[in-house]
Amino acid sequence: MLCKDCKSGYHAPYDRFERLGVKADGPSFLMKCRQCGALWNETPRAATRVHKADAQTLYPEARF
Repeated sequence: MLCKDCKSGYHAPYDRFERLGVKADGPSFLMKCRQCGALWNETPRAATRVHKADAQTLYPEARF
């Protein structure tokens, strides 16, 4: 279940996120909410929620 912060989107406070993976060619980052565990794909333009299966495809080196 999403926490109230993740329900409203990817926003501050950003210290609630943990970085799990990086794609240097993006650059993009796989971020995980420390409160609810939601996974987010952060790019320079935006951040979107991703399911674990999609995150594993995008960031095969990430540990969940």
